[in-house]
Amino acid sequence: MSLVLAALLAQSILPAEVALPAEGDPCARLRGHGETARPASSRDLAELTDMGRSDPNDAPSPFGVSPDGEWIAVATRRGNPDTNSYCQKLVAISLRHPGEARELDRGGEFIRDLFVLRNLSAVGAGYAKVITPRWSHDGKRVAYLKRVAGSNQVWIADAQGQSAADQATRLPDDVTDFAWSSDSSALILATRPALRRHAKAVAEEARVGFLFDERFSPQLADLPFPTGALPTEYVHWNLADGSRRAASTDEVAILNPARPDSVPRTARTFASGPANRHAWTEARYPERLLSPSQLVVADGIGRRQTCAQRRCEGVSRLWWSPDARTLYALQRTGWAKSQAGLLAWRRGEKSPRQVMVTDDALIGCAKPAREIICAREGATQTRRLVAIDPETGRERLIFDPNPEFGQLHLGRAQRFRFRNDFGVESYADLVLPPGHRNGERHPLVVVQYISDGFLRGGTDDEFPIQALAAKGFAVLSFSRPDFVAAALNAASDVAMRQANRENWTDRRSVQSSLEIALRHAVATGAVDPARMGISGFSDGTSTVQWALINSSLFKVAALGACCEDLNAYPLMAGPAFEQFGREMGYRFFEEDAAAFWKPMSLVLNADRIATPLLIQTGDSEYTIGLDVVAAWRRHNNPVELYVLNDEPHFKWQPSHRLAMYERSVEWFQFWLMGRMNCAPSKAAQYARWKIMKGAPDPAELTCETSASRLP
Repeated sequence: MSLVLAALLAQSILPAEVALPAEGDPCARLRGHGETARPASSRDLAELTDMGRSDPNDAPSPFGVSPDGEWIAVATRRGNPDTNSYCQKLVAISLRHPGEARELDRGGEFIRDLFVLRNLSAVGAGYAKVITPRWSHDGKRVAYLKRVAGSNQVWIADAQGQSAADQATRLPDDVTDFAWSSDSSALILATRPALRRHAKAVAEEARVGFLFDERFSPQLADLPFPTGALPTEYVHWNLADGSRRAASTDEVAILNPARPDSVPRTARTFASGPANRHAWTEARYPERLLSPSQLVVADGIGRRQTCAQRRCEGVSRLWWSPDARTLYALQRTGWAKSQAGLLAWRRGEKSPRQVMVTDDALIGCAKPAREIICAREGATQTRRLVAIDPETGRERLIFDPNPEFGQLHLGRAQRFRFRNDFGVESYADLVLPPGHRNGERHPLVVVQYISDGFLRGGTDDEFPIQALAAKGFAVLSFSRPDFVAAALNAASDVAMRQANRENWTDRRSVQSSLEIALRHAVATGAVDPARMGISGFSDGTSTVQWALINSSLFKVAALGACCEDLNAYPLMAGPAFEQFGREMGYRFFEEDAAAFWKPMSLVLNADRIATPLLIQTGDSEYTIGLDVVAAWRRHNNPVELYVLNDEPHFKWQPSHRLAMYERSVEWFQFWLMGRMNCAPSKAAQYARWKIMKGAPDPAELTCETSASRLP
């Protein structure tokens, strides 16, 4: 193997997008405005415009505020399945005049985030890296990360949008973060050259062969991953002449401010304000790994106030008022931490007051001045940019990136709150078809394993809730419960995992919550309990496996990843994962492994379960489910496996998103409704499905767009 070829192969283990060839401008095709109101389609959901990450989990703020506090810069992203790429724009939005926005730049490739997976230091995610634009100190320029030709660099746009954006940096490594220097004449850049050095070392090792050790995860790559620390290095980049040098300590502090000495090293999140006032969250029970948090405020002379009440748990962001007299805190609160809350703690008060609480998700919040700026989304409301008064909780709409979505008829959502048989708080949302009438009973599909924000497609956004509802399904958007008490009280990560795995306790707890949620759904009278299906991805896959083996609730299933089982699962995840699993109590290849896996293994139960399985999974991990597919086929059970090219665990390609949506809807329609999409392009698909064991009688099948019987 040549060194050049080896280097190319080595780099392939790192997150480099190798997308299918795209043709055409991804921004050219816009959804129509002024259309007649109609239900949502799979394409409507696949083409939603996002700000920040598409999921509702809190993440770094994607909002850059101008120095005068009048404008918000944000990078928007809309998937185009036809070109299999994204329409990406840098937009400046007026805070003074809601709805007023101007485009500063467009283009660039999708930037995938990196994450740590067990001992692997850098694995390419399928979700987007959050891009936070930053304004120059004079407010005339906006800098942001943009990916062109496979490289993440800083680009600078004119804040008025009067001239084209220019590439400002040209480093050999991806820029991971940046800040303007104090006089805006330079940029302070964060990079990780260790990734490039690792790739070079792997290329050298390729000459003699790779030792199969803890660096390997065969499901992800056929080459070793980096392990251990990948330190960040900081660079000062002169904008006038493009020269660079190592950043000084003071320059690094601009990008990565040091924690004040008065804030404990154990603080989870903190904020410093005027007059040397500080606030932070800390573990209420330091001996517990997953301890609830408490909120602490301190002044400059060492006086402290602590709020250890439940109302102060779950704080994720803190801000001080300009005069440091009031602390504001954003939190996850309420039943099963299913709500977002805002606290205000005024100096002299014994504890904070709750300014607002909502079932909506508040994402990427920032506080540039008097108002808090958040992306807000609800069960049937797509993401919008809002400004919230931190004293009253009143909000005003600043920008809606998806105004056309308001034309669509969506199914209403009803929330259920309950405790499961293990005493764990749980919740789920039932979405009924648009136009549902009292007395109608619908087949049901479960989508999981979170149910926060806009009910789009569950975890990894694979099973389109509103598109299913539009086709006549009731959809249970199920949020898996938190861990049982024994796991929450554990002192270490290993002890926590062991408590969850003991007698499959966590799986039993999740199943309990799922069954109770389904009873609530059926009790509405709108669900046909004889026609229920379930979908799942990642942890949700395990929920599906347990439910199929340990209950008879579901007639059909669809998976975005497969499966947690006794053979391929440990082999393809790699040696480090095998040890990781054993630490928590899994049995892999020991003599008693089959007995351990019997309650969970689809392979070991394939002789008695014939539930139709649709599996749509990335090429990075389809191998971990091949033993399940083989067992299903050996028993002539219905199964269909789709392998999606160049996809990690979380999928990122728009064409795959739409294909997964449509195929999932058609799968559930076929098995639960006896309906088919009779387009000629679907003929081969249904020819396979119609001969599967247990398929609907061909004489009873109807075209999805017609009530007429099929020949």
